[in-house]
Amino acid sequence: MATAAPAQKLPRHLIVFIGALIALGALSLDAYLPAMPAMAQSFGVGIVAMNNTISLYLVGYGLGQFFGGSFSDQIGRKRIGLIGLGVFAAASIAIGLSTSAEQVEWLRLVQAIGGGFSTVICMAIVRDVYPVEELGKRMAMVLLTMLASPVIAPSLGAALLRFGWPSIFFFKAAYAGALGTYYLVAVPETRPGRWSQLSVLRTLKQCAHVLKQKDDGGRRPIVYAIAMAFGASCFMTFLTNASFAYIQYFGVSETAFPFYFGIGVVGMVATQLYNMRYLTQAKAPGQFRLGLAVQLGAALFLALAVALGAHSIWVVVVSVAVIVGSFGLAGPAGSSQYIRHFGALAGSASSLYTTLMFSMASVFGAISGFFFDGTLRPMAFTMFAASVAANLCALLTGIRFRTRAPKQSAPAVGAKSRCDAAQSSTNTSSVNSKLGV
Repeated sequence: MATAAPAQKLPRHLIVFIGALIALGALSLDAYLPAMPAMAQSFGVGIVAMNNTISLYLVGYGLGQFFGGSFSDQIGRKRIGLIGLGVFAAASIAIGLSTSAEQVEWLRLVQAIGGGFSTVICMAIVRDVYPVEELGKRMAMVLLTMLASPVIAPSLGAALLRFGWPSIFFFKAAYAGALGTYYLVAVPETRPGRWSQLSVLRTLKQCAHVLKQKDDGGRRPIVYAIAMAFGASCFMTFLTNASFAYIQYFGVSETAFPFYFGIGVVGMVATQLYNMRYLTQAKAPGQFRLGLAVQLGAALFLALAVALGAHSIWVVVVSVAVIVGSFGLAGPAGSSQYIRHFGALAGSASSLYTTLMFSMASVFGAISGFFFDGTLRPMAFTMFAASVAANLCALLTGIRFRTRAPKQSAPAVGAKSRCDAAQSSTNTSSVNSKLGV
């Protein structure tokens, strides 16, 4: 079985690179939000048509994540990452040269597949090089690094808009090119593989194993992934409608849009700082449940405010900040509980999780577009529905809200984590031998 690169060969700022790489997805979604009304006007279409470019991006991103993660288990993380960055950059240039909304929609699909290939390997790389007991904190560090994107991207997009909306996509191409160059030169392979191992059939078998994997309680870790996918869809639905909500509904200017949009990230930054310091394997299950429960409360508040006509721009901004922040509490905790069950198949596990997340997000975004009526009701109600689904799935994990393990049981928890890691590695090695990975 292939082994990961020795730790001493890894670049000192690997976490920063992984954060910058995973931020590619957020950058591709957030940077052109201020430009969507201008793009709609340029192509002579309505805002819903431009919203469709986000939904199509989410579909393509899910496809890229599904195949990219499993392929990286077979032929190596680095090959998949570099291929994805190349496709993303080429598609970004083509979008900047597009002359119709239809061209943008289909090129966004291609761009998203490349983005999916590039970013799905991030969680797998973290699993490749760090111990199981550190996964929660390391993932929090990655998320904190990438959180600069939702804050900076809209401001960057608004600044580039003065040069025309195509400049935003040309910048994305340059960003992907810079990441690809650094990856090629400075980051070693963490999961070596061979081209001869590439197989779609093996990909399906690997994903089937991930779906069937059980924990000590007989429950399937995939339930964590499904719950997190619904939880992420709550915010992604807002993301799909953010341009309409702030610029068209509330009348915010393109230059002020990044300010209101960026406030929503403040809660996520706070929760990631907390996670980096305090998140442990013992606290993760309860924190996962707690974060999703808080998200449900905020989504319910927003839906009621919109239904009663008592909403203002600040009601929306604060509600979104709590929704995003609470998922920031649940996300790394749930991810660590999910990914720790997989060793060499971390790429396949990561691909299933992110495919579920972006596929569901595209469905919920499309639903809010289908019921579009010029108000915030479709957005708010769809967000609430996604959060309800997330909490229902979380119930199936069988965990409680307790976020702190008893003091006397702390050593046992640590020992159990090490045993779980060893057992996971052994089980995965056995499965890999059968799958030929």
